[in-house]
Amino acid sequence: MTAPRLRFAFTTATLGGDFATRVAAIRGAGFEATEVWARDLFEHLEGPEVALRSLTDAGLAISALQAIRNVEGCAPQQRPRKLALARQMLDLAVIADCPLVTLAANVDPAASGDSARLVDDLGVLADEARQRGLRIAYEPIAWAPHVNHWRKALQLIEAVDSPALGLQLDVFHAFVLGEARIDVASIPVERLFLVEVSDLAPLRLPPLEISRHYRLFPGEGTAPLAAFANDLRRSRYAGDVVVEVFNPAMKALPPAEVADRGHARLAQLLCNDTEVSDDP
Repeated sequence: MTAPRLRFAFTTATLGGDFATRVAAIRGAGFEATEVWARDLFEHLEGPEVALRSLTDAGLAISALQAIRNVEGCAPQQRPRKLALARQMLDLAVIADCPLVTLAANVDPAASGDSARLVDDLGVLADEARQRGLRIAYEPIAWAPHVNHWRKALQLIEAVDSPALGLQLDVFHAFVLGEARIDVASIPVERLFLVEVSDLAPLRLPPLEISRHYRLFPGEGTAPLAAFANDLRRSRYAGDVVVEVFNPAMKALPPAEVADRGHARLAQLLCNDTEVSDDP
């Protein structure tokens, strides 16, 4: 049986330079798609049309538009404003012809962890996305007070039970909390909307600090990525695998050099046929 085809993607946030330079570097490295952040589309004084033209001219698809934040479980008095901002992001995705929008788990310490409220809020967002012909990828965040593990996110997604809501699996958030192996086989393939990969620097710092400043390319750190890649290849997932590295040192280097390095590391990870033991 032929293995499902994984599309290689790279986030614009890793690179320095203006948007057009980053797009050219990503496509030149061999990536087929990119994650785009809302700010990318408004970077040029002439507006989003220029940014979108850069993508079209380069032949680069959009994996996802980043990111709706801090909605589910927010305080009732904040809910109308949070939902209004989320709708604006979804409308922007329609304009950008981007079928997937990411939703980061609420990191506000005051957010409610009541499952019924979380499911209700996620259901509202899923309905808003469905009405626009979009999907939302829900990402657990390692330092979030309630949804910091992919199993919890998946539990909520399955409770909502909408084709417009699925899991964004950023392996960083599992590995930074010490998970030895992600049970990819237990994730229904129809619920897995997006996969993101990066490696861990061996630092004794809070997860937030490592995430924002010290992520590494696959194979350059200590995360058990080989086993994850093996499990992902065994699954029926056939979507985008995004290199998502936040590291100021990368922004200081030539964008083409960084993108080339990212592509080489991702190819080495996902195109290696070596089998890895099921033992953690």
